Amino acid sequence: MSDISIILIRHGEAAASWSEDPDPGLSDNGHEQAESLLIHDCYQDLSGYQFISSPKLRAIETSNFLAKKFNKNVRTDLSFSEIPATGVKMKDKMEWLGNISSMPIEDLPLEVAVWRKEIITSLLLTKSNTVIFSHFMVMNVIASYARGEQRLLSFYPDYTSFIKIVLRNESIHSIEFDKEKKTKINI
Repeated sequence: MSDISIILIRHGEAAASWSEDPDPGLSDNGHEQAESLLIHDCYQDLSGYQFISSPKLRAIETSNFLAKKFNKNVRTDLSFSEIPATGVKMKDKMEWLGNISSMPIEDLPLEVAVWRKEIITSLLLTKSNTVIFSHFMVMNVIASYARGEQRLLSFYPDYTSFIKIVLRNESIHSIEFDKEKKTKINI
């Protein structure tokens, strides 16, 4: 079976934090970050890739520049949406996320454990070269899984940074990480 290339791209800077708006679009800076993907060396030949995005507006808006360049339709997929926080009050989300991020995987709440499993399963069952526009914690699920770590938080992907994955026989054969930045998580 041939190798499958997957590129996960974190969305650009959001116009509001996760604790302020459940689905913000991109800030002006986020739009500039998304547009800068057009000149990035690793995105110059994506004609043979399908494009998938989280259904969240900031991920969709991040996908728009590359989708237009390569004349691609972007399919939304809930599997790559942000971490679910059902029942968590907006004002408590950042504290909740901090607790969840450092919690051992076996202790995760059921909703988060199911979300994590769906991300990993969807990724491993990908059948063609794919670009996925997604979120900080989705990228962390994949990174921690690939590294065999027992917590969700594994690294700090900067806005519009990437993870490149090569799948072989429905498993991760190789993984490459782009730039990290330790900043306030504005998921």
